[in-house]
Amino acid sequence: MRRQNLPIATDTITSLDHRTFIIAPYYEPRLGRSVRVITIIHVSVTELYCIFHCSTNQNVFIRAEIAFHRDRFGFPYGTADLLCAEPSGCDYTYMSFSSTNSTNTSQSFLFEVRNRPPQPISNNFTVCISTLYGNYNNVLQVVQHIEMYKILGASRVTMYNTSCSRDVDKVLRHYIDEGTLEVVPWPIGRHLKTSRHWRYTRRLTTEIGYFGQLTTLNDCLYRNMYTSKFVLFNDIDEIILPVIDRDWSSLMENLLKRYPETNVFRFEGHVFSTSDNSSKFDLWAHVPGINILRHTFQESHIGSPKMIVNPRNVFQTSIHYVPKRVGKFRNVPNSMAMNFHCKDRWSKGITSEDFIRDDIVLKYNVSLVPNVDRVIQKLFPLQ
Repeated sequence: MRRQNLPIATDTITSLDHRTFIIAPYYEPRLGRSVRVITIIHVSVTELYCIFHCSTNQNVFIRAEIAFHRDRFGFPYGTADLLCAEPSGCDYTYMSFSSTNSTNTSQSFLFEVRNRPPQPISNNFTVCISTLYGNYNNVLQVVQHIEMYKILGASRVTMYNTSCSRDVDKVLRHYIDEGTLEVVPWPIGRHLKTSRHWRYTRRLTTEIGYFGQLTTLNDCLYRNMYTSKFVLFNDIDEIILPVIDRDWSSLMENLLKRYPETNVFRFEGHVFSTSDNSSKFDLWAHVPGINILRHTFQESHIGSPKMIVNPRNVFQTSIHYVPKRVGKFRNVPNSMAMNFHCKDRWSKGITSEDFIRDDIVLKYNVSLVPNVDRVIQKLFPLQ
């Protein structure tokens, strides 16, 4: 029931004041009937209140426990969870928020509490991607990666979009219409000075690191917590690739047999930053972007790991590890799977002698090439 005739928040990021930004509240039954609110707040914030709007026309103020995430990387704003216990005897659908417990406080928006009740699982694998920015224009890689995710077993991709080109937007709309993709607008630059750097230095005038990437991953975790059996966290230029198995289902079956009671699996990063110069996969030269089928040379050093998790046993995630969870954690041997990271240029300090030939991505070309070609010909036909 809506109270006080307040509008329902529809933006992904809603400003409470200049120090607090609400992303979304999620029902949290794992902690004894409470609500977890994903937020971005300034490090100086010490007091916030959840306001439950009961069907009896009563508003109940509950002081939130503010749980900052560990990885703020020195920036003044960071991801935080507000934890608010449900008031007894209050039947509610909506909440609002305040920096004081005064009943005279002005409340600008209502927020519907999500995952209440938890939905049934409808997807085996959901890929969480954050975040497209800088008028992102790597059209071919977006198509190839989403088609690869589908081949590997994803029935859902959730992507956070700050800015992309018109051509990439056309691709995203295609996959939205297909039912594969959920695009979450992420206009972080309207609210905070964002940085392309992950760590704060005194020279920076920015307020939050890497376009609020950590917040998007945690929102994606809770957004898909009860609808997806497993959630994968990676960037749009990464794919968790099985080495022995053909797809994620068989990979996870084997991993869970080998490592029972494990809820977080981390995959070693391997950078593929140089191309095979042969022309056998030059089918889409008129489309901007990297062709991953030509990236068959691996840098010798290890890159950043990414993860597959059971979301119902994770409370907070970071980018490369899970700081709050139940159950075991496992680094997966690279003989079983790896995080394939396809870059358009060599890493610093790398020479041509530092590459290893690795055709791992080519084992999917028989399925991938026609699937990608079908999308490219539909969206970007040759004139």
